[in-house]
Amino acid sequence: MSRRGAGYGVALRIARRDALRAKGRTVLVLCMIGLPVMAIVALSVLFKTGEWSARESLPYDLGRADARLTGVARSPVEQDPTETSFGGGADEAPKPWTTEEITRQVQAKYGPGSKALLYVGGKTLAIRTERGVLQAEATEVDLRDPLTTGLFRVTEGRLPATAGEVALPAEFGERGFRIGASAKIEGTGAQKRVVGFVQDPLSPGRSLAVALPGALPARAGTDGAGTADLNTQWLISTGGKPVTWADVRAFNQLGITVLSRAVVTNPPPDDQIPSQAQQGAGADNATTAVAAMIVAMVVLEVVLLAGPAFAVGVRRQRRQLALVAASGGDARHLRTVVLAGGIVIGGAAALLGAAAGIGLAAVAGPVYEAYSGNPMGPFEIPWALVPLPMVLGALSGLAAAYMPARQAARMDVVAALGGRRDQARSRGGWPIAGGALIIGGIVLCLVGVRLWREFGAALGAIAIIIGCVMIGPWVVGVAGRIAGPLPLPMRLAVRDGARNRGRAAPAVAAIMAAVAGITALAIGGASDFAQNRQEYRPQLPMGSTMIRGTAHEGDQNALTERMRQAVARELPGVPAIPLRSLPGQDRICREPGPGKCPYATFGRVYNGPETIVIDNLVGGPREARLLLGRDDPAVSAALTAGKIVLFHVKPPAGGTVPVHVKEYAEDKEKVVRSFGRLPAIAVPEATGVRAMVPPAVATKVGLPFDTSGFGIDRADHRVTKDEQSRLQERLNGIASDLNSPDVYVERGFTESFSQILLFLGLAGTLMVLGGSLIATGLSAADSRPDLATLAAVGARPRTRRLLMMGQAGFIAILGCWLGMLAGLAPGIAVARPLTSQDRAPAEPGSIDTMSHGTIVAIPWELLGAIGIVVPLIAMLAAGLFTRSRLPMVRRGAA
Repeated sequence: MSRRGAGYGVALRIARRDALRAKGRTVLVLCMIGLPVMAIVALSVLFKTGEWSARESLPYDLGRADARLTGVARSPVEQDPTETSFGGGADEAPKPWTTEEITRQVQAKYGPGSKALLYVGGKTLAIRTERGVLQAEATEVDLRDPLTTGLFRVTEGRLPATAGEVALPAEFGERGFRIGASAKIEGTGAQKRVVGFVQDPLSPGRSLAVALPGALPARAGTDGAGTADLNTQWLISTGGKPVTWADVRAFNQLGITVLSRAVVTNPPPDDQIPSQAQQGAGADNATTAVAAMIVAMVVLEVVLLAGPAFAVGVRRQRRQLALVAASGGDARHLRTVVLAGGIVIGGAAALLGAAAGIGLAAVAGPVYEAYSGNPMGPFEIPWALVPLPMVLGALSGLAAAYMPARQAARMDVVAALGGRRDQARSRGGWPIAGGALIIGGIVLCLVGVRLWREFGAALGAIAIIIGCVMIGPWVVGVAGRIAGPLPLPMRLAVRDGARNRGRAAPAVAAIMAAVAGITALAIGGASDFAQNRQEYRPQLPMGSTMIRGTAHEGDQNALTERMRQAVARELPGVPAIPLRSLPGQDRICREPGPGKCPYATFGRVYNGPETIVIDNLVGGPREARLLLGRDDPAVSAALTAGKIVLFHVKPPAGGTVPVHVKEYAEDKEKVVRSFGRLPAIAVPEATGVRAMVPPAVATKVGLPFDTSGFGIDRADHRVTKDEQSRLQERLNGIASDLNSPDVYVERGFTESFSQILLFLGLAGTLMVLGGSLIATGLSAADSRPDLATLAAVGARPRTRRLLMMGQAGFIAILGCWLGMLAGLAPGIAVARPLTSQDRAPAEPGSIDTMSHGTIVAIPWELLGAIGIVVPLIAMLAAGLFTRSRLPMVRRGAA
């Protein structure tokens, strides 16, 4: 072995022995490095296990079939091997493929022993209940065929064997259905006998029903006339012959896409996959970039927190290192000994962290599956990814030991042998450079965000954080010089941190970086939330209700009557105000063509971002009260006098508006007839209605107006959530899918940002507690001589506890407040691209209440908790885990 190799071996042995000797410090560093490795490995394993690959989901996609065919066109298409994307198929309305055609194609290729089994999904099954209807996603397939084994799970009962039988979703058993009961299919009147309950193994929460092919209402795209349907597929058996990629490409030439077991198991080379079917990697690149930033922040936190631990270790090794130097060792040897400690502990932490992460994922997977109801895939360890966090952990230990190693190489050997400490020195240029970086980062945040949007704010935040890290030791030193007025324990703690900046400054920097990121995220999220709240526009006054249903098919009057009866049954005695509407520019035209769909317009009414529920409402003071939530004498008098009421506009010139009947012809508006200018008033409020038209004016316009719904004034009754749910269920039972009515109850802006703030607050609390308690623990291990001196001069036992509490509070307060200051500029900057508007100017005469500039919302409650409450928690935790007894150090004989 060479002399240099022997020197490295000696350094590793010294590092191993020192790690075993200082067990407390070693465990601390192992946790700091190993926990992030464990978290990254556990998340990688959980994501890999939770992600169902195309190969893993084959038993649930194909059952025992060799392939699944989908007739998407009658012209050539191109697909990828997993059938997740395809292109081509130029025919706009292709004739659907039939089972006979698919069977002929399959038998022509694989012989008479092959077969095709029809599999139709995506239907909506509505089942009549006592109140209304329950809906489920229905699939038509003969599950008795061995090809379908594994597609669905029978939780109770058996599979359908005849056209008169159906298996319902498992949750329907809790809604009154039992095995043997009769289920009435809405829309057809057909009765199906319930023989079982089924569940989708990959999506247990999916409401799924199963029947034999043709047992449910006919659907275009099966074997009848209509257009091709992506939900009509065929499971094929080839008699043991694999469906190769060449076979897939041959089927593609016919307009049929294929999910083949053989192709998914053994995919073709990339050069054989059509470029049209290949998917871009933009989203993957973005995910990789975000993951890289997260990993970089984790490594930074580890280095900043573990570095002081190695510095303390070097201080405990000073005499040993001095003896190495006195025996002929140079600066390189001293540096190697300390770096060997980083390699030994970092390597051990990486191994232990990876093993713990795999074990944690193995335990957490079933727990998550049971809690969420979402099945995890087969337990899978991404061996290609696991070494990455292990290498990062080992490198983090080496990087954390780098600066202490440099300090050890420059130490005063004579002072170390004499038991004296080196004086803490800070680089004179670092505070200046750090201040310049902070100023540049602020400018970059405020200016760069206009050029590069979020990326400008991110670059500025990085510059600010690096600058704060560079000025950290200087700030800690300045704090020590102004600590005179503080109480004794706090004064001792601050001055101890200033004297040992190598231990205190990195912990402060780690807390500062974490809090800065949390502050920026909190400001950006709160600003975005404030924008959503400001831009929310209610459709009705708070507490009022509107029930609407438009007959896209059938008679509107019949639908209206059924809606009235449903409201009367679920809300007996509650007045329901009929809502009659005059056709407006947003009318639904069932018979397009010249003269088929005329509509009325009343002046220049603003068509802005607010939700328009009814174009033109025909009514009087009672309907106006429903819309406004109050009695407005001016509006009531105007409607009584036959005046039109316009909403969300400025007062019309001369108190009149032009009234026209128009229609669309060749994609252009055409005026059919005009009525000149009629008296009108304006209300600046947005009500979800463009205009209220008195019945006399509506009759004069000459267009039919129907009752499209009902309103419930909040003064008469406030509909509860339970009443809304029951009414909606009943309404679902009175109309077809196209005529499904909707119940809307105005409850205002119901989104909440409190959960996100709570999460950010918890994350900040954990980071601050971790950094401050780690630094306090290192201080307790490093300051035993000082504590012994306090005991010798008669300090009270609780002085040690107060001193440790002061050190934790000092580091937490300094890190939190520096972090909040560092995060303000990036947070404010990122609020601009999140909340600013680039919209075209509103129409003349409109009231554009949605326009606003940049919205900046600062969550003072969160920042106050981080700046005041969290340091107090850190102090209490330090006091709780610190013994009061002061140590006594035995002096050796002179």
